[in-house]
Amino acid sequence: MPRQIRVIQKRAFGFAVLFLGVYSLDYVPGIMDKNGLMFGLFHMSRLIDLGHLGAGSLALISALVSAKLARIYFWILGIRCTIDVLTYFFGHLHSLSLTTNVLVNLPHILVSITAYWIALRVEKPNAAAAAACTGAWCCAASLASSVPSRFAYCCCSG
Repeated sequence: MPRQIRVIQKRAFGFAVLFLGVYSLDYVPGIMDKNGLMFGLFHMSRLIDLGHLGAGSLALISALVSAKLARIYFWILGIRCTIDVLTYFFGHLHSLSLTTNVLVNLPHILVSITAYWIALRVEKPNAAAAAACTGAWCCAASLASSVPSRFAYCCCSG
């Protein structure tokens, strides 16, 4: 029987498309202006390209491997983007206008908020069910009773 792809893995596939798409935009004629800025706003370098390629590749790998790895990916992505935003924002506080600084950081701000939200909210078992899953006796008891199958799955899956 084929393995079911969980919602969080589908979100990781979406992020893989997003980051690999951003990576590929550098190679589409007309996207970069004469100053080397994407859409006239974003400075793209080889290092930034590799960052987008790496983020997209890791998203794809985590989506293919497991829901647990996809959740770890979103935590790491959120932390990485938060560090990137803080470093860039405060590093350019006096060299860019506030509006430009916010606009340049906006994609990473949105990605970090979304990554944290996915890591925290998508397919998380409720706390009461997770606390009740304490071991084999719970699994046997839940299978013998009329407990919903999601609870039994939680207990039996470890």
